[in-house]
Amino acid sequence: MRLKKIILQMSLLGALCLSSCFATQSGKSQYTPNVFSDDKLVRRYDRPVNVVLPALRKTLANAGVITAEDTTINVISARIDTRYVWVKVETDVESDNISRVTYQVRTKSSWLVGGRNPDVRLAAELAEDTFRNLVAQENPQP
Repeated sequence: MRLKKIILQMSLLGALCLSSCFATQSGKSQYTPNVFSDDKLVRRYDRPVNVVLPALRKTLANAGVITAEDTTINVISARIDTRYVWVKVETDVESDNISRVTYQVRTKSSWLVGGRNPDVRLAAELAEDTFRNLVAQENPQP
């Protein structure tokens, strides 16, 4: 009986050691049992921030629902199906005309499946759609 208690305590301690928190683009910290995979995708666009933001808003509005926008740090939060999306737009350190956009996508929390897993595939699709919207914004079709 004592051995079973020790094994149970060790397995619970191991589960706690493997779980952790992740930081969103807006600076908030959230719990996740999956800490070993990367959840961010960074793209650079040769456009200033004030040009990239409208294209990004259009991308997120077409894909899902924009839930919050922090204009002081240029972070837009959205929900796409069951995914949570945070996108941060900032000026790149190399030039003022280059925007650095960080996409972060996580799944809905579920203890059965070990939720809040990263979804880099959706982040890549959002980055591609943002580029398409930038091109369409600069080259309007009659």
